[in-house]
Amino acid sequence: MDNNDFESQRPRKKVSRETIRKRQLIALCVIALLLLILILLAAKACASTNEKGGEKTPASTTTSGVVITTTTNPALTTTAVETTTVPVTETVINNSDFELDMYSVELAVGEKVMPRVTAHPEGSGEWNENWSSSDENIAEVDKWGNITAVSNGECSIILRDGLYPDQEVEIKVKVSGTPVTTTAVTTTAKSGATTESQSANAAEAPAPSRINDTNAHYEGDTLIVNKTYGLSQAYDPGDLDPTCKDWFYKLVNGAAKDGINIYLSSGYRSFDYQSQIYSNYVRDYGTETADTFSARPGYSEHQTGLAIDVNTIDDSFAGTPEAIWLAEHCWEYGFIIRYPQGKQYITGYKYEPWHIRYVGSAVAKQIHNMGNDATLEELYGITSQYQN
Repeated sequence: MDNNDFESQRPRKKVSRETIRKRQLIALCVIALLLLILILLAAKACASTNEKGGEKTPASTTTSGVVITTTTNPALTTTAVETTTVPVTETVINNSDFELDMYSVELAVGEKVMPRVTAHPEGSGEWNENWSSSDENIAEVDKWGNITAVSNGECSIILRDGLYPDQEVEIKVKVSGTPVTTTAVTTTAKSGATTESQSANAAEAPAPSRINDTNAHYEGDTLIVNKTYGLSQAYDPGDLDPTCKDWFYKLVNGAAKDGINIYLSSGYRSFDYQSQIYSNYVRDYGTETADTFSARPGYSEHQTGLAIDVNTIDDSFAGTPEAIWLAEHCWEYGFIIRYPQGKQYITGYKYEPWHIRYVGSAVAKQIHNMGNDATLEELYGITSQYQN
């Protein structure tokens, strides 16, 4: 008998029921695993199909005729609300504690605007503002936040905080239309004529609140800061006085009605910041020359939060329609030209047509009625001279 016949006749080993059940259980596990793999592969394929050709479609929810759309920016994520009748073309991005009076603006080529920052991150302020433009070919922005339209198109102006770089807010800018032309203003203030903007501004600008500083010197309700009277290093309001800021923007709006563009270029400055500025000027020009146009730390009106430099901070501003309008109308809003022409021997500073000081309507009217470009020193009979 050959080997094949022997194998075929040999009795087979019996398989127990327990072994069969184990084999069945293993088979079921394998089948379940295969099914799970197939489900995962199918889900991945569906996800790839949805994403093909660009970004995922934002989730939208319609509530009472309003579309709430969540969009994602590489740096910021926010939620924009638009009515269903208006296409969603703008998304306000503000992942910060900044608050502005505008988050979008449309300008003509050459037009300028300055957004008003009404709130800063806690512990920060105007001096830590960092402004930038996503496209300077469309709109430029300077370090004070003055936006200038350059050419037609759309871009973003970004405000970041110098202390907290993650705090940032976006302003959408759309530039279109023909270049803006500035209309000259006819001078009438020296003749005593009542102007349209004066009659339109019937409200009285109140005197600024008194400050709490041991070095503060007052003449009546007027805080005096000049070369004779200074403030302590510790005095730090952190921003412009609220009343001063409010009336400055009323002045800006009044100028705009007359076709004049006035904007803030420098406002509050801390003792330390003024110290840096003054030291740089002393290094470049020497102490004697620097003292004719820059205040020593503690003796700068900017530390009070009541002084503002507007537009172009150099001699080229003199004689412009903006400078003429400011000299003739700022008193109507509680401001004075602090360092008039020809009064350097009284104020201690050269002519600065861009520097205005908030004093309130009562004092501003007194200065205006005195004529001859009167100063606070002349009004109160005080000096402005450093003691050493």
